Amino acid sequence: MGKLNIKKISEMAGVSTTAVSFVLNNKKGVSEETRKKILDIIERENYTPNVNSRRLILKRSFNIFLVLDNDISKLENLFYSAIINGIVGKAYKLGYSVVLSLKEGSFEKSPLLQAIKQNNADGVIFLQDIDNETMYELNKIKIPYVVIDSQKANPEYVSVKSDYELSSYVSTKYLIECGHKKIAFIGMSKVPDFYITSFNGYKRAISEHSLSFYPDWIQGDAYDDVSAYNCMKNILSSNEIPTAVFCAGDILAIGAMNCAHDMGYKIPYDISFSSIDNIAAAEYCRPKLTTIDIDKVGMGEKAIELLDAQINNCLSEKVYVVKSDKIIVRDSVRNLNE
Repeated sequence: MGKLNIKKISEMAGVSTTAVSFVLNNKKGVSEETRKKILDIIERENYTPNVNSRRLILKRSFNIFLVLDNDISKLENLFYSAIINGIVGKAYKLGYSVVLSLKEGSFEKSPLLQAIKQNNADGVIFLQDIDNETMYELNKIKIPYVVIDSQKANPEYVSVKSDYELSSYVSTKYLIECGHKKIAFIGMSKVPDFYITSFNGYKRAISEHSLSFYPDWIQGDAYDDVSAYNCMKNILSSNEIPTAVFCAGDILAIGAMNCAHDMGYKIPYDISFSSIDNIAAAEYCRPKLTTIDIDKVGMGEKAIELLDAQINNCLSEKVYVVKSDKIIVRDSVRNLNE
């Protein structure tokens, strides 16, 4: 048999080409018996000129909406690019198309909600926490969804997250193990829940080793490399200079290191830096940054797996925490014990 087409499907089914076209385009005007006969042939003969036949057979769109907040900073963009790679790669393997969208303002009145409805999306993935209004609207239309990088313990939705408190603890503890006792902190108060978890990890390591806290060394106004640069300038303007700085994000560390360099400090000989995330830039800055590897690709892949499980009514877990304690030792930390 030659290449299967609409004409040959019509001959095999004993119907008109119009009837086959109606079925492929999900139009009315064909009996259920005829529709089933055509779809059976399509499935048996593996006729896939496009995804329409699969969508019709399973009555699904195989579209997934991936939603980012419109105000995501540079730090989050670099971090989330790896997560998105994981999402898209896993989605492709499972036969889904991913539609990238931005969320801005009220979800109820947004074009995004209408697009999700009009495209008959099978599910939605959100990068960052969602509010109660968004949850209400999603639940109202009964669409599965997953939240990635959630900072809140919300039992209402399925989520994939990283243990940032553990990451911050391990990164700070590594500085202490290298002999540092005067350690500053640069974090993101712009994201309160993340700030609290990362600071708690830093504080736990400091407290366990009975080290002192210096108020001038706790800087929370960083959200990108420029603001982190300014936070580091504040630290270096204090009466006493730390021997090390823990930064709650690689981009923050890169900005802080740039400031220290510009002010005449040698890294890591005068000041050491450690961080969390392990984005690509951490390996290419100078010096190369010691950081905690967050399994970002794994977060994206797991989100797709959990969403697919919801779609197929076989979900067995609602919260998944990725590995968050693997330290990548590079060149930004001096070992004072040597």
